[in-house]
Amino acid sequence: MAPRLRITIREMEIDDIASVYHLGEQLFTSDEFPILYRTWDPYEVTEYFGSDPEYCLVAEAKGVIVGFLLATTIEKEGTAWKKYGYLAWIGVDEAFQRNRLARRLYKDLEKRLGENGVRMVIADTDGDNEAAIAFFQSIGFSTRAQHLWLSKTLHRKAKKAVKPETQFATEKEAEEAARL
Repeated sequence: MAPRLRITIREMEIDDIASVYHLGEQLFTSDEFPILYRTWDPYEVTEYFGSDPEYCLVAEAKGVIVGFLLATTIEKEGTAWKKYGYLAWIGVDEAFQRNRLARRLYKDLEKRLGENGVRMVIADTDGDNEAAIAFFQSIGFSTRAQHLWLSKTLHRKAKKAVKPETQFATEKEAEEAARL
């Protein structure tokens, strides 16, 4: 029997940003998630790391990032919990999936959030992402309410071309014709 590979979970460091971004790029593709309401881009990684680095975690095996979690806190006065944790992204390299690595990343996050007074964690996923929903339910999340993101593609109106031979008496008439 081969020895198990040691995987370390730790707080993300600035040198990890590129590795986390590229792993997310592999996992969150537009082919698999064509209408994802949030897109995976380098700003997602840098924004969370820049604002709440203590809630940005990586899983490392032999010096290689094989998983990550990006989260933050949200403070809302006048609400029941006042301070919420928000799990924005969690990703694990396909070769390391199904070995509880995502669960370990989340448990580390939950511990950190609890130490900072957070009493509720929020996460969201696509309603058709059965694997993600099963994962969240397995770590104790419940579906509180269905939330729908609606989208509409806007099309620009085509400008009517003005025939070159058309003459206008004033510049104002020319501008009016161009707007039509």
